[in-house]
Amino acid sequence: MKAGRTLLPLAIAALPLVLLFSAVRTFNELSEQRTVYLRHRVALLAARLERLAPPENAWETLSEEEPNLAGLEIIAPGGASDSPGLASLWNGRELFRTGFEKLPEGEVFRAWVPFHAAAGLRIARLDLNSSAADFLLSHAWHNVIVATLGGLALVVLSVYAVWAMRRTARLQLRQLEMEHLAQIGKMSAMLAHEIRNPLGTIKGYVQLAGEQAPVETRTLLAPVLGETQRLEALVNDLLAYGRPPLPNAAPVAWKDIAVALEQHGRSLAGERPVRVIVADASIEFTTDAALLKQALLNLIRNGIEAIPLGEAGEVSVEAGIESKDRVAITVRDTGPGIDAGVQMRLFEPFVTTKTFGTGLGLAITRKLVGALGGDLKIASDPGQGTTAAIRLPRGGR
Repeated sequence: MKAGRTLLPLAIAALPLVLLFSAVRTFNELSEQRTVYLRHRVALLAARLERLAPPENAWETLSEEEPNLAGLEIIAPGGASDSPGLASLWNGRELFRTGFEKLPEGEVFRAWVPFHAAAGLRIARLDLNSSAADFLLSHAWHNVIVATLGGLALVVLSVYAVWAMRRTARLQLRQLEMEHLAQIGKMSAMLAHEIRNPLGTIKGYVQLAGEQAPVETRTLLAPVLGETQRLEALVNDLLAYGRPPLPNAAPVAWKDIAVALEQHGRSLAGERPVRVIVADASIEFTTDAALLKQALLNLIRNGIEAIPLGEAGEVSVEAGIESKDRVAITVRDTGPGIDAGVQMRLFEPFVTTKTFGTGLGLAITRKLVGALGGDLKIASDPGQGTTAAIRLPRGGR
């Protein structure tokens, strides 16, 4: 399966190269055919020269038979036009010499052809307009260009089709995942609601028994109360995840939120040597303060828990105006950071790297931020800590 996914893009990428190679090869073959055609025309003229007497006066006759004849010269041995370069033609080691020449009047196909006249061996220098063979190339080149462009268009359409199919598959998979998560959320909320009432009863009776029991019994009841509180936190997380938040936007001042966050943050840190610093800022915006504080406290709790037990660290919160209609809030910690593999699944419910907790914290936080009309992004490098960035509309959703 993976090999097929790799070979398909490679095959599509190779198609333009194949088409280009085929076009270049076709053009080269057409150029060779053009040369062959011109050599054939020159050979016919040379054969005609042997039947004309004297050949020196053959221009009128040959130019009538070959309209593309641009020049004719008959060279006698030792004549003014004879040159050492023609020696191989005189002695028979070379039977034919051709080539294209650039003249002021244009390009010509020039041929030196030995022939036998009544006065003996002669060499004819024949010039044909190279355009005489253009009819072989014009339509062929047009067809090759059209075929090449058509092939490239097919490649583009194929690439688009593959991209569209993969995009559709990803969207369908994402939709199935969302439907699955929605079903999990509904089921979790229903179970949590059913568990919450009896759990509250158990917690109440354990607290009442602890108040009236002797010291020895209280020691035995303390773990029960602790586990009951842990289950209560799990139920609250399940309800928060399964129940869509309904924001109630109102004007808020960041300094009021900052004071509450710092107080709760210190309580979350407890006896850990972790400082929670919430920077003050004179900004106001419209949002649901309760939902925003809940989301930020989840991030602060994550930052505190990311710092190893017994180690000193810091969790800082800052807020500012990003633009005239956006507010930016960042939560940074000095923990060990998050591995790249874990970052890809941070917002999946019930996924956690901790030995405790439900793995719903970030999923709930993103849902809260989304309900406020904002977005949440997590950036982290191993050993460099983690930064959570929230961006909210300044005027509320």
